[in-house]
Amino acid sequence: MPAAKKPPSTSRKLPRYFHRMPPIAQRAYLRSDAIGKFDFEPTDAARAAIETLIRALESGDAASIARATSLTAIEVCRMAEVTPLSVEVRDVRPRNQRGELHGLFYPFDARRRVPAHIVLWMRTAQRREVVKPRTFVRTLMHELAHYLDYSLLRLGDSFHTMGFFRRESHLVRMLLGTDEAAAHDAMSGFAEPEDDNGGGPAC
Repeated sequence: MPAAKKPPSTSRKLPRYFHRMPPIAQRAYLRSDAIGKFDFEPTDAARAAIETLIRALESGDAASIARATSLTAIEVCRMAEVTPLSVEVRDVRPRNQRGELHGLFYPFDARRRVPAHIVLWMRTAQRREVVKPRTFVRTLMHELAHYLDYSLLRLGDSFHTMGFFRRESHLVRMLLGTDEAAAHDAMSGFAEPEDDNGGGPAC
């Protein structure tokens, strides 16, 4: 099964919420932070699925977007040799004081026996326009990176570490090209939130 490569570790200041986490969560955080890329190669099927998704988003047809999104998630999971998960595409993004919600990853809920799954939104909150194709694809890769933290890396949790954003950009680079990944790196800035909802739905 594909694993992940670990770059040399670097010392840097940890976010404040790290020190409030239990030891098991701190270990997951540090492991995540140390892994900068995935050790698998892109497949023709995954790249073809991305192209199909981009065309569907350009068409604006909701049914086509939902089918293409599910196909892309399946092919990325096959590429990583993990169990595929379901993706639900909803209409208009929710919005609050912090901005628009692009997507959510829900880990496996052992108590309710609910499988891991992803929810994405296909329209912007303010203008209700279909999200730009590459923005939508990057959001999907972000949520899939959360899933791979559990299913591939076996971290037991998924945090927004610098390593996480590097892995996300690695997925983007593999499937959309170097320029897209560079643009995404600039957009994310490897930023970490003041708090991180470990164990619950991940944005």
